[in-house]
Amino acid sequence: MPAPESPSDTSVEPPSRPGEPKHGTPPQLSNPATPPPFRAAWPWVLCVIGLDYLSTLAYQPSVAFGAAGRLAPLVTVLIALVTLFFALPVYCYIAGRSPLGGGSTALLEWAVPGWFGKLLLLVLLAFGAVDLMFTRTFSTASAAEHLTHNPHPQWQQALDDATRQGDQLRDRLPEATKRRTEGVWNRATAVSLVLLVVSTVAGLIFFKGYTRNFVRLAALTVLVYLALTLVVVGSGVAYLIERPQLLEEWWHDVWAGNWKPDVVARPAGSWGALLGLCVPLVPALCLGLSGFELTLMAMPLVRGEPTDDPNRPRAVIRNTRVLLTLAAGSMSAYLLTSTVVTTVLIPPGAQEASGAAKYRALAYLAHGGTLADGRPATALNPNFGLTFGTAYDLATVSILALAGLSFALTLSSWIPPYLNRLGMEFNWSVKLGVLAYLFLAAKFAVTAYYGADVDAHRAAYLTAVLALFAFAALAATVDVWRRRAERNWGKAFRIPPLFLLAFVTFTVCAAAVAWNRPVGAVIAGAFVLVVLAVSVLSRAWRSTEFRFESFDFADESSEREWRHLAAADLAILVPLRPGRHDLRDKEIEIRTRHRIPGALPVLFILAELGDPSNFQQRPLVRIARESGRVVIHITRCCSVPHALAAAALELSKTGGVPEIHFGWSLENPVTANLHFVLFGIGNVPWMVYTLIRRADVPEDRKPHVVVA
Repeated sequence: MPAPESPSDTSVEPPSRPGEPKHGTPPQLSNPATPPPFRAAWPWVLCVIGLDYLSTLAYQPSVAFGAAGRLAPLVTVLIALVTLFFALPVYCYIAGRSPLGGGSTALLEWAVPGWFGKLLLLVLLAFGAVDLMFTRTFSTASAAEHLTHNPHPQWQQALDDATRQGDQLRDRLPEATKRRTEGVWNRATAVSLVLLVVSTVAGLIFFKGYTRNFVRLAALTVLVYLALTLVVVGSGVAYLIERPQLLEEWWHDVWAGNWKPDVVARPAGSWGALLGLCVPLVPALCLGLSGFELTLMAMPLVRGEPTDDPNRPRAVIRNTRVLLTLAAGSMSAYLLTSTVVTTVLIPPGAQEASGAAKYRALAYLAHGGTLADGRPATALNPNFGLTFGTAYDLATVSILALAGLSFALTLSSWIPPYLNRLGMEFNWSVKLGVLAYLFLAAKFAVTAYYGADVDAHRAAYLTAVLALFAFAALAATVDVWRRRAERNWGKAFRIPPLFLLAFVTFTVCAAAVAWNRPVGAVIAGAFVLVVLAVSVLSRAWRSTEFRFESFDFADESSEREWRHLAAADLAILVPLRPGRHDLRDKEIEIRTRHRIPGALPVLFILAELGDPSNFQQRPLVRIARESGRVVIHITRCCSVPHALAAAALELSKTGGVPEIHFGWSLENPVTANLHFVLFGIGNVPWMVYTLIRRADVPEDRKPHVVVA
């Protein structure tokens, strides 16, 4: 049975309504009452996911060789195992717990309530922002590598002319500027910036979110790219099958310790020693895992069945898990075969710095480059060469550009709405898309600063990807712990060992990458600090927003009684502090002190604080008669003044306008206001008065606030 929203909330769970999430389920970014403009069959959504997930084939074999040398195929086996036995189970679980598009962010928000949970959420969103930003810049830099190394004569001539003109313009710059830009402005950087501009303009003009046309374009791009990649990889596999001696030579080098030129040869000696060499190299190859979080963001696109429950669409969950499994399985197969083919068939020198296959190993084969045995790659397939290689380059650039663009679309529907819903961003900035434009400017700044240095972009990108996986595993672990605790499982059995091991693995990998290349962690930390500063100002500024959605009712009796009270004549509302009260003595005291005639009914209202770190609230109302007096219990409040003001305004809509009677508070004004902003309780009479005065209702329907 789901846990109550907070330890202080022990109210009865209201009956579920159509389009309304049940109490105790993880919050969602998507509203079931406003479904996406269209839904597609899961194979088409798989193509959208493939933009990011499968585009890693463009660079992952080269990255693997650069990090692990001749050990790359063995380390890729470990990556495949991590994908299938850690990442896949974690995200399949999250898909079932957050089926409306919230992903691990929504699950973590629900599983870890309070300000600590919001801080964790900010860190998660920070790494998500870094992931989104460097997905774009890294994909652009990788696409620039493919374009600048395309050997087509006319294309190279055009690049030479553009480079010469750029050098002439640079010569006209002041000497100080020329010194600062030395080595930064080059052919690859120029191509990266042009690609970024073109893809951004195309995205702003043609793509308004995940539309049907975008899904069709994604499907076409992914299918063409995978078909061409299958030709390249399949030809390489067939070549190796015909010449097993090449694999034998590779295995001999691995076993003899000749797996990287800059590493002293040291024979493995045993399988355990070989495994010990491979495990430390796993973090550097984890870009092959990228794409799972995007899958959960795209879940609202997945078509289910007409009989699905809007709050828990079983068919959507099942189809999403199917596409997750197919994506993980097919990508693991592609990664392993492509890494084996490129590691064994391409000469090591071609994949090192300034080599023709650096960051474009499969394209190198597609263009007919020289193989390790001295033969041209046309021996793999006679169709390889300039024409086929250029077609492969165009397909690669297309999928990389769309991969970055798809993440940019995710940004607009992920981070700003979350920050705004938590009160951490101003409404006007969301309407104008300020955050999206700031990230766009950051992408251009990062591209201009790092140029087309794929290694620099990769370090930040890799840190963010691993951090997202760690947070996903953490959210799944905590969620399972809470659910088992509610079922009275013993503490020794509450921790899911697989999810916990996945969390430890991804955390260690992220820490290892950040320790060696801290750029991603530094940018994420800066994002957290900026958002924290802005959120403090935003929450303080927006604290007097009404922040109220609607009331839920614990039972039909409470809802019926509420309608009766709303239709009654003038009533006196007397707020109570949490704790035990003698209602008879309290009524005598309030009538005496406030000079309330005996003919006027007195209603007691008790608002109990839930999670004050939330911003929008949907309180739960239960009405009971205690000692012959009506008591309105309001729970799940993130702010007591907001709940009291909302109750008074709701009761004043149809019947008489009530009065709210308070006693004087002995709180320090500064402390009271600070408690109100941070903890939702403080300066209650004044804040209730302020909220009612600012409410968008006619003056004659605004309840009166009396303090005596």
